[in-house]
Amino acid sequence: MRRTWTVGVDFGGTNVKIGLVTATARVHRTLVVASKDVATPTAFINGICDVVNSLARSIGIRASQLRGVGVGAPGPVDVTHGIVHSLVNVPGWRQVSLRRPLERRLRCPCLIDNDANLFTIGEWRAGAGRGARALVGLTLGTGVGGGLVCDGALYRGASGSAGEVGHMVIHPQGWRCGCGRRGCLEAHIGTRAILRLAREAVRRHRAALWALAQRAQLTPELVSRAAEQGDASARTVWVAVGRSLGIGLANLVNLLNPDRIVIGGGVAQAWRWFAPTMRKTVRHEAMAISQRAVGIVRGRLGSEAGIIGAAVGLWQERRTARR
Repeated sequence: MRRTWTVGVDFGGTNVKIGLVTATARVHRTLVVASKDVATPTAFINGICDVVNSLARSIGIRASQLRGVGVGAPGPVDVTHGIVHSLVNVPGWRQVSLRRPLERRLRCPCLIDNDANLFTIGEWRAGAGRGARALVGLTLGTGVGGGLVCDGALYRGASGSAGEVGHMVIHPQGWRCGCGRRGCLEAHIGTRAILRLAREAVRRHRAALWALAQRAQLTPELVSRAAEQGDASARTVWVAVGRSLGIGLANLVNLLNPDRIVIGGGVAQAWRWFAPTMRKTVRHEAMAISQRAVGIVRGRLGSEAGIIGAAVGLWQERRTARR
């Protein structure tokens, strides 16, 4: 029997998305599990195995008949041995061997990689990054992840941890990050930073943002909705996010000279509110010769980017292993 189906797993700070992917890199079916319900390594392995088995049964096969399962984890990963070194935003994950127990339970090949790497691979092969030779992928959400494609290949670095752009320091005396340092990009544009900026705005201006905050839990989506309603204080939140993101991107443009930067993740849904300030900041801070060469675009694959990237990453890894 020819194995044609792959399962991709995107482990986010809020949800874990698991999708059944066809041989043409299309998502056939997706299931979502709350991250808090699979927060420990044991719960994650058990939960993922249950969902993978369910997806396999839905198309009349066993998990062992899948082409494989690819998992994107939000932190540094030893891809060769399938070990998650740590997850900054998920406590209890330190040097967790993930590939072996999954392969033992599911009886099919598994790949464990950084989730932003897989987002980048997905957009590079099937989305907004297609055709780029030098590509930077960024995922904006609870954390800020990054992936790098250099000369047509994913760049992993000396220890496999390249692309941790969320922990690039942009404000040395800035806010404390989940990693323990101050002023990281993630500390200024991640979900916690957005909510911190929004709470400050709520205290200063009792406008649409304040009214919305009385009726629902404050979230980036709510801040975006307030901006759509014309709330000036909500829009200042996104200006601050765009400025900090632009500083980070300008550093990447100067260092890497990419021809494309693709931005995705949940926070990217507020693109219309932060992108103008982001672009203005890049133009002001990046070297002219480098910033003229780069296109900064929003990802095309949406919430499926990580799932598709996990499948494509697994295919590439297996082809490399056979050489």
